[in-house]
Amino acid sequence: MGNTEYTGIENRKHMRSTYPTAMRPTFRTRGQKLEIKDISKGGLKFSHRNKIIIKGWVKGTLNLADGTRIEVEGIVVRIEDKDVGLSFIGDLEDDVYRQITTTSRVIGNS
Repeated sequence: MGNTEYTGIENRKHMRSTYPTAMRPTFRTRGQKLEIKDISKGGLKFSHRNKIIIKGWVKGTLNLADGTRIEVEGIVVRIEDKDVGLSFIGDLEDDVYRQITTTSRVIGNS
């Protein structure tokens, strides 16, 4: 794990939607407020200004731009410097995912 670009085969089940820096929703867990960098129906990636030490099972709240809060839980599957990948225990429902991506003005899939 480092700052190298991954050039292997993409194994993701779901496409990720990314956020412009100024419009990122937040994820609150274990007393921390973290910025969501991207999200899919199956998980999300969040970051913090300082190195993050979060492992294992995580439960938290997504805070959207319109004030909506959505409780999620999952397991940390990737840690790279200040970024953490969280795989949700169950995929988000279509209507919840649609609300997250439209409310927070996601800029597209990557």
